[in-house]
Amino acid sequence: TDSPETVAAGSAAAQATGRRFTLSAGPAEVLTDERSLLYLAPLARMFAASGGQMPALLEAYRTGGGVSWQQFGVEARESQADLNRPWFDQLPAAFADIEDLHRVLSRAGARIADVGAGAGWSAIALAQAYPHLRVDGYDTDDPSVELARRNAATAGVEDRVRFHAADGGGLAVDGPFDAVFAYECLHDMPRPVEVLTAMRAAVADGGPVVIMDEAVDGAFASPGNDIEKIMYGFSLFVCLPDGLSHRPSEATGTVMRLPILRAYAQAAGFTDVTTLPITDFGFWRFYRLTG
Repeated sequence: TDSPETVAAGSAAAQATGRRFTLSAGPAEVLTDERSLLYLAPLARMFAASGGQMPALLEAYRTGGGVSWQQFGVEARESQADLNRPWFDQLPAAFADIEDLHRVLSRAGARIADVGAGAGWSAIALAQAYPHLRVDGYDTDDPSVELARRNAATAGVEDRVRFHAADGGGLAVDGPFDAVFAYECLHDMPRPVEVLTAMRAAVADGGPVVIMDEAVDGAFASPGNDIEKIMYGFSLFVCLPDGLSHRPSEATGTVMRLPILRAYAQAAGFTDVTTLPITDFGFWRFYRLTG
């Protein structure tokens, strides 16, 4: 960079001569390393997506309604995918320590469903780690489905990873699956109980149903910690208005605490929700639904 403003902000270390500047190691990783767990550059695109919809957001909060993922557009879609990809790449390592999950994923001919698959990075990561695994991904956003298909083709797993433009209702038709997953998406859904009901119907008897969602506190507190503040920010500007753009809507928002998830799961016919022993996984927590 040749920007003195960047240096003044403390993000770059100046070279000895001229007006050429070099990013120091920490900011360089955050801003340029697309596979780093610290990669945050895509946040700028998410800010642009939500900022561009500010009039619509104000109108939604004043009079009702919402702002859909389609309205947020390509900036939000690709930003979300790029932010989540480094963590989705770590899913195989996380699941390797959960004995029954690893056993299911390793089984010859195993089939799993990825609900709310987005750009497909979660499905692709698991297919690459488990060479006999077949994955069906589902998403209601047509451009995301097309993006996921291109990503699978580039990764060389399109023969075992398929993506469908469909809601949770398509699961039962394609099942039964050996396991069903939903990563960082249930809180966005206007009718989560319907989706969980479909997931329960689509999984084989005894098969794991796993939800990954934000690792928020168990109960509301004021003031909230830093994670709570971040998640409420995402909720107000992206997740909640998206959920409210379809009616009827539970209007969950990003801060989906365990009691809320448990209530949705029980309404869908599950008997219990437990937390998987996957720790140190960024902003996220994994839940197993049983029964």
